[in-house]
Amino acid sequence: MKHSFFFIVIILFIVILIALVLRLSKQIDFLQRGGYLKDAKIQLDFANKLLSKGLKEQAAEALEEYINSTPLSLQEEAKLLYKLGGIYMELYKYDKALKNFYKAEMLEPKAEFILQMNQSIIEALESLGLTTQARYELEERTSLSKEVQTKSNIIARIGKREITDAEIDQAINIMPEWMKKDLQDAQKRREFIRDYVAREVLYTKAKRLGLDNKEYVRLALEQFKKQLLIEQFLAKHIQEGLDKVSQEDVKLYYEAHKDDYLEPSQIKLNFLSFTEEFRKEDMTERLKNQQEKFQETWVRETDSSIAGIGEAEDVIKTLFLKEKGEITEPIRIKDKFYIFFIQDKKQKRQKEFSEVSQQVEYEYKMKKQQEIIQGLLNKALEEQEVEIFDVSRKDDTARK
Repeated sequence: MKHSFFFIVIILFIVILIALVLRLSKQIDFLQRGGYLKDAKIQLDFANKLLSKGLKEQAAEALEEYINSTPLSLQEEAKLLYKLGGIYMELYKYDKALKNFYKAEMLEPKAEFILQMNQSIIEALESLGLTTQARYELEERTSLSKEVQTKSNIIARIGKREITDAEIDQAINIMPEWMKKDLQDAQKRREFIRDYVAREVLYTKAKRLGLDNKEYVRLALEQFKKQLLIEQFLAKHIQEGLDKVSQEDVKLYYEAHKDDYLEPSQIKLNFLSFTEEFRKEDMTERLKNQQEKFQETWVRETDSSIAGIGEAEDVIKTLFLKEKGEITEPIRIKDKFYIFFIQDKKQKRQKEFSEVSQQVEYEYKMKKQQEIIQGLLNKALEEQEVEIFDVSRKDDTARK
């Protein structure tokens, strides 16, 4: 009896243990399938959110964490690694960009973005000063890309050189966003292709003449490269600075510069012109009774000319002393007489922020941009311990 009791207890214990294991396995399965995937999606959305706000460094960290912690297919991981590499390119972290590009290439050698990634790899190597490696990679990747390029439609041929849709897409991809959108129109894309092919023909002719080996061409290219890099460097820091501008900053700028957003006093004029002075009374009556076809225009207090007359700064000052409804005596301007009727008059008015918010924001950002550039220039000179010599004194001494 005693043995039977213990046997029953053991059986019950085993049944409870099995039930607990089954329940635990369901919870684990839920976490893996549902809860975990939900957290992973949040992490990816978070990375994209940071990227959309211009927080590229933080976005790269979030995206890298997502890639390292989420089960992905080879294609998905390769695509995300390519995206991550692109972010590091924009951050000028070329070594990290290369690491992600090479891994993406290893996972998906025939990815749809392989042509664009090849170009980015060459650019990253060049930026790191690895010119020889970049040249080697260029030759190797050009031959590897031929198979991919042949799958694209050939849209033009210059001798034996074939131009494909993929090449045109590459040329468009490096353009500003507004230009890319413009070229989505079929007609404009055709015009771009025609111009692109024409430039390629001219480029081939120039190389055939050996112009690319000319010293002044090499110097010009070097200067262009410097200028392009400087512009990219400045653009990055300017954008970072402008991204921090808030609506409150814009309002504070408006409050500090209210005088710049005044609507000046205005008068609406009707006027007649004539050349013989003896007609002044007749013309005055005609203007009063609107018997003659007169000219009509608005003039601001800050204007120096009147539409239909020309330069008349002193006359404008006189007209603003008149009241609405008054008619002036004949006023001589150059070789004609003019009689003015003050049809309407508006006093100076302070424009509300809501009326000029876009203008204020633009002007504030332009000012901010200049401050950022000047700050970067000053910081660069200080960091490098730059010393600029006064050569003007030497030149003055030489002249004496």
